[in-house]
Amino acid sequence: MRSRYYLLIIIFGAVALLWSAYLFSIQILDPFNFAHMRRVRYIPRKEILIPRRGGIYDAKGNLLVSSVSHYQLDIDRAAVNTWANRQEISQSEAFNKVADAIAKHSSISKENVLRRMNMGGKNSSIQISNRISEAELDKVINEFNSQKLPGLIHNFASMRRIYSKGILAARLLGAVSEESNGYDPVTDSKSLYKLAGICGIEATYDRTLSGDYGWREIVLDANGNRMPYPDLHEKKPSNGSNIYLTIDANIQEVVENALYEGVKKYGAAHGGAVVMDPKTGRVLALAGVSNQDLIDDPNIVRTKSNIPASFMFEPGSTMKPLSVLPALEHKLVKPTERIEAGRYQVGRRVIRDTHDYGPLTTRGIIAKSSNVGVAKLADRIGKTRLYEEFIALGFGQKSALNLFGESSGIFAKLENWDGYSLHSLSFGQAISVTSIQLAAAYSAMANGGKMMKPHIIDSFRDDTGNIIESFEPSVLRQVSSKAACDTMLSYIQDVVDDGTATHIKMDYISVGGKTGTAEKNVEGTRGYSSGKYNSVFAGMFPMEDPQMVVVVFYDEPSHYYRFGSMSAAPTFKKIVENVLFMPDCQILPYNERLLQTSLKMPDLIGMNIQTAERNLNRYGFLYKIEGPDSASVVVDQFPKSGISVDKNHPITLKLGKSKDPAADVAIGKGIMPNLVGMTLRKAVKAASDQGVPIKIVGSGVVRKQSLLPGSRISSESVCVVEASI
Repeated sequence: MRSRYYLLIIIFGAVALLWSAYLFSIQILDPFNFAHMRRVRYIPRKEILIPRRGGIYDAKGNLLVSSVSHYQLDIDRAAVNTWANRQEISQSEAFNKVADAIAKHSSISKENVLRRMNMGGKNSSIQISNRISEAELDKVINEFNSQKLPGLIHNFASMRRIYSKGILAARLLGAVSEESNGYDPVTDSKSLYKLAGICGIEATYDRTLSGDYGWREIVLDANGNRMPYPDLHEKKPSNGSNIYLTIDANIQEVVENALYEGVKKYGAAHGGAVVMDPKTGRVLALAGVSNQDLIDDPNIVRTKSNIPASFMFEPGSTMKPLSVLPALEHKLVKPTERIEAGRYQVGRRVIRDTHDYGPLTTRGIIAKSSNVGVAKLADRIGKTRLYEEFIALGFGQKSALNLFGESSGIFAKLENWDGYSLHSLSFGQAISVTSIQLAAAYSAMANGGKMMKPHIIDSFRDDTGNIIESFEPSVLRQVSSKAACDTMLSYIQDVVDDGTATHIKMDYISVGGKTGTAEKNVEGTRGYSSGKYNSVFAGMFPMEDPQMVVVVFYDEPSHYYRFGSMSAAPTFKKIVENVLFMPDCQILPYNERLLQTSLKMPDLIGMNIQTAERNLNRYGFLYKIEGPDSASVVVDQFPKSGISVDKNHPITLKLGKSKDPAADVAIGKGIMPNLVGMTLRKAVKAASDQGVPIKIVGSGVVRKQSLLPGSRISSESVCVVEASI
């Protein structure tokens, strides 16, 4: 018995020893590579899917803003090392295969991938890049799968907005910022990535553009590799809606270019403009610029205020047509009635006009911009009626555009009016407006009295172009009768035809509008700043059936250009000309515009210079004379005869000696001076100093001269100058 007992002890001891040796070899020596198998544990996770932010398009479907997603790509080097051991290749060779697969399908060089993979400890995960595009990532994943390479880890990293038109409409479109970069330092874990609008359209319609998050269930092994697993659930993200604006990118570009040129030429701090379709309330262009915008980083420009929506200014005389409209509507004045202008004393206040015009009809009051005439009509209208008219036109309240940072303007409640308010308001003082408000009010006057709801969004659409929601024209209220509005349209056309803006008259299309010049209010007081002005012009075209309303303003132009007629009005004209010149503009057919703006060049060769000058002046050509002092006959001309040219295109006449001594006209020693910008008195003196008689058309400041500066002067030369206030 005893021997049997010891035998069992020996047998069990041997078995225990053998089992211990087996476990030691399996766990420590790992002859069958079970360490890799031990690492394979299934880890369930829920991956958040980030929606793509919606794009922004113009009215014609041109892409203005889009989004690009970037992904972070990591490599689990421990998994690569294990794979290398199984494949019986070196770590260096395994790293090279991984680097080749990444470099082949991305913008990252193989050298950079290897440099990252060899940093620090080579058994941990390492980030290769967080700027991998979605297209690159798909190709890298396919390459890893086809070669059965291990260790690839990828996650969403960030999203970037692409502004395809540069700084075009930058202040309107706005900017975005990362509210989260995907990591929450408080919880030391991943957070929801969010790209949020901070200003402009991006902020106004942030919720529409953002979309909704999605998620999907995934299973990872201990190496971070995604494992195939049945019956996993998923909720796809809902991408943000694409926004189609009413803005026409081509018109927006025309407006911005004109404003950039204007702020530089007129020395203004800022410039702004709105182009609106008066029949629908659609905003076709909305621009605000400063010279600094061309210097600053585009991302900074996008964070600046949207000037047409936020900047408030006193409208000055541009309010006069709107103030007089109730008098026409309620028949408080007859068209033929003459009202004494010049000076008007109300209590201790004396209202004066720039010139003593004498008695003026209502048409004359608007054309000559008479403060006195408008103030007297305001007395007939009364406080209550004028207040209600201005409220109906949208002053003192935000427009329906609901743009980020939009101002409501400043318009005192009726009970807060003092003894000066009625008259001040009638000619555009004691009230501040935005250019959007002014454009909407003029649009109501242009379309027969219907106050249209301004809108800048045409529709929301999905990724396939299907319309989710569209916005149709909407009439808010009737503010005046069509008869009264049509009468006022004829009055503001007279402003251009025979008033304060004759220099912007165009032969090929009828335009109308009103100039405005206002001293800037000193903030926090009721006084005005000396030497600081806003210049404004509000107009429309064509007057037979207005298709566009354009409001232009400059903030603090230089003193010489402080008048609306000197700065805002010429910019209005430039905008109108360039819009009409666009090939797809249907307001005036392209060929008709060319036909109406062109004249055939007459044949002047062989003519005495006196006769040639008379011919050119008759058609309003600008011309320059070149040739020796003793010459008197045109021997050459540019352009040649019979060629169609714009009458504003400079003509060059080359003179030679006449064969007929009797026909000689002496060429004087003088040179034609530059008269543009001078008052008529200064222009006459400057011309007389050179012995050149001038023929005057209009009054005020010289806008154009027929004989170009620097041209030689004959004894018979006559320079035709056009002037306006």
